[in-house]
Amino acid sequence: MKAGLLASLGFLNITFLLVCPPALSGGVAVDPVAAAAAVRKADADWAAAAAVGSVGDWLSFYDADAIILLPKGNLASGEELVRQSVSRLLTLPHLSLAWRPIESTVVGSGVLAVLVEAYELRFDDSRGVPVSDRGRRLEIWRKRADGSWKCIVDTWNLDAAIATPAAAAPPRESTRGTSAGSTAPLAQEESPAPAAAPESGPPVPAREATTKYGDMPTHYAEAIRQYYRVHLKHPESVQYREISPPEQGYITEITGGLLMREKHEYGWTVKATINAKDSHDNYVGFKSYTFLFRGEKIVDARLPLPADEMN
Repeated sequence: MKAGLLASLGFLNITFLLVCPPALSGGVAVDPVAAAAAVRKADADWAAAAAVGSVGDWLSFYDADAIILLPKGNLASGEELVRQSVSRLLTLPHLSLAWRPIESTVVGSGVLAVLVEAYELRFDDSRGVPVSDRGRRLEIWRKRADGSWKCIVDTWNLDAAIATPAAAAPPRESTRGTSAGSTAPLAQEESPAPAAAPESGPPVPAREATTKYGDMPTHYAEAIRQYYRVHLKHPESVQYREISPPEQGYITEITGGLLMREKHEYGWTVKATINAKDSHDNYVGFKSYTFLFRGEKIVDARLPLPADEMN
């Protein structure tokens, strides 16, 4: 998605005032804890309905004046455009969707609520290659006169590092194999992903780049393997599809409630795609983890939504 999170939030600040005017203050006091619980329940029902893949079920969670920005789509409002946008999303090949709330805030005397969530989106691209996107989702919900909650703003923002290819980067490491006695099939190795768009502006001098991103790691593969040995329930079961070479980039952290802020942690990003067993001794499928290094140290890790494979 080309629009940045801050640009989307700037638009949403205006949208919030247009769709949800301040005149909502006053009236009967509402228990904010109960209101937050009701919104989370509605959102959980939405997540369950998403697994069915019905456009009509998905649309039932929007109010008539909803404004949306879905993955792989454009900003949409109005019944027909919203329906088209939802249909495009739900008809992606081999689609798998999941999300979980990170933070919720009830405002407007209990008749408005804001949810910030983490999502994971999987589908096959035009070549039939599996794609996995992760990011943050912002929802604004409004309580209707009948007591039900409907979403009026729904934006999905891809959580991807903007990177420049590392000079003289080490060759891509790809290992394939299973532990002894494993019965899970090995997947074919993927083609290297295209490089992400470079940061705008003049070239960064080498010394400044070193200060901003830190030293490039050289033992990143072993550090990642050690991470899995500590955090996976069955580290002996891990299957490696890919460990990509380090690239200069950053990971984004969202802080705050309604007035959210975006913070960048700079370093060297490495993508590791693995398959491992859960607590029931079943493989959960290949997932991609993004690690941020400063020198030889992992300073952050962005993990896919868990399927009981992590401690």
